[in-house]
Amino acid sequence: MGIGRFTVSDILFGGLVQLVTLPYHRFFTYNTLRPAQEIERLARTGGSITQRDDTPGREALYTVLVGWRARKKDELSFVALAATVLTAIVTASFSWPNVGGSYWVGPAFWYASLSTSICGIFLSAQQLSMLSLIGELPAGGYEMMSARMLERHLNQMLAHRKKQGLRRLVRETAAAEEEEEGRGGEAQNEGKEWTLCWRLVFTWQCPMMFIAYATLFYIIGLTVVVCTPLIWEDFGPNSYIAVAYIATMGLTWGLFAFCSLGGYNAISLREEGDESPSEESGPGSCNDRGAERGQRDGKTQ
Repeated sequence: MGIGRFTVSDILFGGLVQLVTLPYHRFFTYNTLRPAQEIERLARTGGSITQRDDTPGREALYTVLVGWRARKKDELSFVALAATVLTAIVTASFSWPNVGGSYWVGPAFWYASLSTSICGIFLSAQQLSMLSLIGELPAGGYEMMSARMLERHLNQMLAHRKKQGLRRLVRETAAAEEEEEGRGGEAQNEGKEWTLCWRLVFTWQCPMMFIAYATLFYIIGLTVVVCTPLIWEDFGPNSYIAVAYIATMGLTWGLFAFCSLGGYNAISLREEGDESPSEESGPGSCNDRGAERGQRDGKTQ
C-alpha cells in the first residue's frame, strides 16, 4: 500500500524523522540530510563519477562534498562550544536555593541535560577527528581528485550495493579484466551502486541532536523548578515570577519555532543556476506571496 511512489512505511518513517529532529530542524536539514541526499543523487545519476573524464559529475560532486565538509566542521565546532557553555550553566543552576524545594522532575532533567551535553562534547570532537582522518579534498579542484579519494569520502555518507549481473559480465571478458587492472581499480566502482545509508546519517547528526535535546532538557527542568510554587505554595511573589516566566517563555519559543520552521526562504546547497531540487519554503515565505501576486497581476492584464 502506498501513496504515489511512497509507501506507508516511508511516510511514517519520514514523519518520525521530522518529529525527532524538530528541535534542530534547520541544522539537520541543511547540514546532514539534504547534503546526503544530494551526494547520493549525484553518485547514482552522475554516470561514471569515479572516472576522470566525467567532468560534470565529478565537478558537481566535488562542490557538494566540499560544502558539506565545511558546514559540518562549523556545526561540530559550534556543538563543542555550546555544550561546554550549557554544562557550566546546568552546574551553576544546581546552586540555586529553590532547587531543593522544587519537584524532583526538574533536577532530574538537569542531570539528563548535563550527561547529554558531555556526550555532545566528546562526540563532536570524535567526528572532527574523523573528518581530519578522512583528509581534505584537493584544493586544486575536482581535476586533482582520484577515484580512491572520492570513494573514501563517499563511504562516510553512502553505502555500496552491488549491481546484479555486472560482476559475471566482467569475469566473462578477459579484456574487461585487463582494462580494470590498467585503470587502477576504478572499474571496480562501476559494479557498485551508491545508496543513502541512514546509519551514517544518524551518526553524523548525533552531536547536534545531543546539544539540542540537552537544551530542551534544561528548559524543561527550569520550567519545573520555576513553576513549582504554582502547585505547592499559595499565590504570592514566587507565583508571580512563575507566571512572568511562562509568558516570556511562550513568546520567545513561539518566535523561535516560527523562524526555524517557516521564517526562511528556500536555500540551495549549490550556487545559483543549479537545477538540483531545493527545500520548499515555509507557508509564509516571500517567494510564495510573490508568486501569488504575480499570478494575480497576470490575470488582470
